[in-house]
Amino acid sequence: MDVLISWISTLYAVLAVAPFITFVLLWFLVYFFLRDKKMTTRLTMDVTTIFLLGSVSLMWNQLFHTNFGFWLITLIVLIAFGIIGGYQTHLKGQTDLLRVGRVVWRLSFLGLSTLYILLFFLNIGKNYIFST
Repeated sequence: MDVLISWISTLYAVLAVAPFITFVLLWFLVYFFLRDKKMTTRLTMDVTTIFLLGSVSLMWNQLFHTNFGFWLITLIVLIAFGIIGGYQTHLKGQTDLLRVGRVVWRLSFLGLSTLYILLFFLNIGKNYIFST
């Protein structure tokens, strides 16, 4: 059991190092089986969000010397879920949790992708400034 957990953790770490490369590789792999570009892109976005979550939280922790990155992202995602769910309830009188979850997850992909790029360059700048 320990070997399986170690293997899964190593695989996650390798794929989370460069989530955009993971996105491209997954996109071509999924497209090979599905042959539907729209569904392939959505499914690949959903899977890549998991890797972005780990990468962004780690870069946040390294940049700001904290261990709160993962929990901050989780808090923001939960707040977004509540706001969008409340808005849907206000508009339609009921909440479709699956739909709200999909919207929040895809918005998380967009936000985490942006944060990944921003934190990537901030970490490079920080390391460049403090190394000289």
